[in-house]
Amino acid sequence: MAQVANMEKQDARITKTRQKVLDAGAIVLFTDGWSEVTHLRLAKETGVARGTIYRHWPTIDDLIVEIFESCDPAPYAAERTRELRADMIAELTLLSKNLASSKLGDVILNAARLADKNAMMARVHSAMHEIIRQPVLAILSDHGLKAEREDVGRTLIAPILYHHLFLAGQMQIDIESIVDRFLLGPD
Repeated sequence: MAQVANMEKQDARITKTRQKVLDAGAIVLFTDGWSEVTHLRLAKETGVARGTIYRHWPTIDDLIVEIFESCDPAPYAAERTRELRADMIAELTLLSKNLASSKLGDVILNAARLADKNAMMARVHSAMHEIIRQPVLAILSDHGLKAEREDVGRTLIAPILYHHLFLAGQMQIDIESIVDRFLLGPD
């Protein structure tokens, strides 16, 4: 009986340590970029031994995949007003701000670049799409609307990503027009 209690205590410690590293990894990834996520950096950030980090994630790719697969998009969602158009604009404005103030664009480009060549990065790319689309899909669902995941990505998310990756600094993005076109539906 004591052995079972000891194993549960140890499992809880392992879970807590893993989560600590994943949380720190997410912060480093989105604040400083893909190339800054290293075993050494995370050991320094968390106080967890580098060997322990290597044992759980032998490669940085393993760690990055788990960061995305365990990420809960809820804390990154905009506050809701219960008005469809306003909620959509707020959510996409928050995405735009996150793209402008973090390394999210860098992460997206790296995952996209590596997705065709590496199955693990394809998983990151897929998970990233879900994390970005989920708050928008939740808003639509809350208002009794159903949209295809690909339509949300193509008509709402893609224009914002494109703007931040290729047009930032050249012109302002008109999120209200993007939302209005989506809400009006196909011609």
